[in-house]
Amino acid sequence: MADPDPATIKDQKPGDTVHRLEFPTMSLVTEGNEFAARLKRSDIKDKDYISDDNRVQFVLAIRIPREGKPDKHAETGATVEYTGGTSGIIPWADPLTTPEDVDKILPKHELRPVFREVEPKEPLPSQTRPTTAKPTTLQGYTPPCQTKTLLKHEDVWAYIGETYPVGEGTGGMSFTNEAEVTYEAAASLGGWSAEKTVTVKNETSATWEPRGWARKYLVGIRYKQYQCVYQGKDQVDVWSLWEPVAHTSETDDKKIERPDWIGSNTENCGPVTTEEWNRSNESGGSEGIAWEGKLPLDAKKTLEIGIDLGVKREWSTASTVTYNMTRGVNQLCGVDEKPGFASKIGQHSVVKHKVCSNFEWPVAKQVEAKAPPESKFLNYAENTPNGWTGGDSTYSVRLPDGRLLWMFSDTFLGPLNADGTRPTNAPLVNSSFVAQNDSSLKTITGGTTDNPRAIMPNEDPHRWYWLGDGMVGDVQLLGEERPTKRLQVIYHQWHRYDPTDAWGFKLEKMVIATFDLGNLKNPIDVREIPSDIDPSLGTPSIQWGSAILPASQSGDGYTYIYGIDDAPTHKKMRVARVKGTDLTKTYKWVFLNKEKNAWMGEEAQGSNIITGVANEFSVTKWHGSFVLVSQDTTEAFSRKVRLWAACDPYTGFGHIPGKEIIYETPETGLWGSYGDGLIYAYNAHVHDTLGSGDRWTLSYNVNSLDTTVGKDGAHYRDPSIYKPRFVSFTLVPTGSSLTTSDPEDPAPDSDPPPVADRDYPCAQVCMGVPSRSGS
Repeated sequence: MADPDPATIKDQKPGDTVHRLEFPTMSLVTEGNEFAARLKRSDIKDKDYISDDNRVQFVLAIRIPREGKPDKHAETGATVEYTGGTSGIIPWADPLTTPEDVDKILPKHELRPVFREVEPKEPLPSQTRPTTAKPTTLQGYTPPCQTKTLLKHEDVWAYIGETYPVGEGTGGMSFTNEAEVTYEAAASLGGWSAEKTVTVKNETSATWEPRGWARKYLVGIRYKQYQCVYQGKDQVDVWSLWEPVAHTSETDDKKIERPDWIGSNTENCGPVTTEEWNRSNESGGSEGIAWEGKLPLDAKKTLEIGIDLGVKREWSTASTVTYNMTRGVNQLCGVDEKPGFASKIGQHSVVKHKVCSNFEWPVAKQVEAKAPPESKFLNYAENTPNGWTGGDSTYSVRLPDGRLLWMFSDTFLGPLNADGTRPTNAPLVNSSFVAQNDSSLKTITGGTTDNPRAIMPNEDPHRWYWLGDGMVGDVQLLGEERPTKRLQVIYHQWHRYDPTDAWGFKLEKMVIATFDLGNLKNPIDVREIPSDIDPSLGTPSIQWGSAILPASQSGDGYTYIYGIDDAPTHKKMRVARVKGTDLTKTYKWVFLNKEKNAWMGEEAQGSNIITGVANEFSVTKWHGSFVLVSQDTTEAFSRKVRLWAACDPYTGFGHIPGKEIIYETPETGLWGSYGDGLIYAYNAHVHDTLGSGDRWTLSYNVNSLDTTVGKDGAHYRDPSIYKPRFVSFTLVPTGSSLTTSDPEDPAPDSDPPPVADRDYPCAQVCMGVPSRSGS
């Protein structure tokens, strides 16, 4: 049989009837589940059943007799194309399996039309209405649908393609009025099942401009629901059928995650040397392969069928995707073949390692404690009437006007008592800035002098922000015509879920706060960093902002953002990067996967790089190589500050065992300078803002596990505890060659047995004074 050309019935109204054309003469060639029809063009005399381009909606009914049981039945079909032919030749062919250069297809040809494999369904009792007593031999047999009455129509979305750019790469799609898509129909034969396919030609052109995020492309498709009726001698059979008939003019796209198959099989990847690649014959592609997908979940809900319906879109010059290839995006990968012959294609960014020459492993010499500006902060704290008297995190950024901006998390404000102690009602805010202009310091907070608040306040008293690293970048916010130099800082929102537990808080999310350089009291834009949530903990899997290496230092035009896979001990480093200096373009962040040697488009596809870093550390350029400095976390409450070095700012970090220790903090523990087992040091990192040649300065924070609010509490009886310490040192080469082939960090491959957070509470989050909630 044949259904009318979809173009002739697209304007039907409910109640209209469609008649199927039964062929007077036809024969089938079958082999297993494959079939082809021998049919003369003259057999189709009604023009409504054949399209202008010689396409016919071919329908085949199948019945499988079963002795003593109801017969099984199904209906299938496809859009076929007249290709011409003579005796012994099959002149009608499925266009999706017939390349354009093949005019005739023999019955035994490997590319002959394929019979869709359909499992015949037994009809439900409600779908068969006898008019007289039903002979046993006819029970359960649903003959072909002779007439179809339109019940209603529904417009649904259909996926027709997808692109997966990475980094600075972009992906787009074209879908012109010459393009075609083949959709499955659904029939209620003993329950809804996918039956035949219908090829629908597009009537309007659509173009999705290249964008930098992974997305699927959608077009509107109209499905019509018919009531099929067969009037037999002894029974009337009735069932429903949903068929696609025409595209609507609607188009859309949907942001999606990158799949794991991109780059997983390097045999399906290939380099691209052109700036723009599109899937067409001109760029080495095959048009005989179709993109395949399914209708979205909403579609089957709208149609109330509860099953997935397939979609096939043939690759052609009228229907193709385009990738813009940029620096750092040097490959495309196919899901099942090389890109030119694959059904789906994604960009893949292979890590390019730099070769270090004439450089050697560094070691720290001439180490000096109490380095500048330590005394400056001590003097400021002793004399300020309402400014900074103690804080942690201690990041620094050089502003364009020459000022040095110090950035702190939990911050005590002045004044101190005359005897040097801290008043128990001293204000505590969760974040602050201190601007240094030559020898003067000025504290910046939110709120007012009488009622200071955090730079990043939170209206919920059980939530607050602590900061990570920051930088000055060229930032272009939504609606702005050009970028402007602004300060950007990564903040972490924490939630105290158990007020009775001093350590009963957890990380909830991370944001990028953008500040106008003329007003640092309040951010002008706050944007959340998309993060994967650890289902077992309900917290982000990775904490970003441990360190930032701006593009001005990286040497390759990328800004590197460092984070940690957190744990009580043996914390692990992660690396992300973005082209340029605007951190808010999180959709362009890519994440290093060390094992695949690639930059991945999703956070979850990144991997851990080295073990033993802290929540805060630094990566700094040194004579063409890069030095990482961090507190050691391979042991709880470690006194050691270590260094690593690498040719690249993202991988290959290592050191010479025994020569990596820069400094051991003297304050820590019962045998430390305070003689107090509750004192610990944490989160050491280098300040490139204080460096001069090979002479560098690092800071680390000191704190106490005594969180008592009272005159005998550690932070109130001795304000000198909760302040950063500064250490200067000189980096010198060891005489050992620094190359990418050197062994990486020799930290243990496997972690030691886990320790309870209660045993090492601040090994997980070494910040702040958690017994008090600032604002």
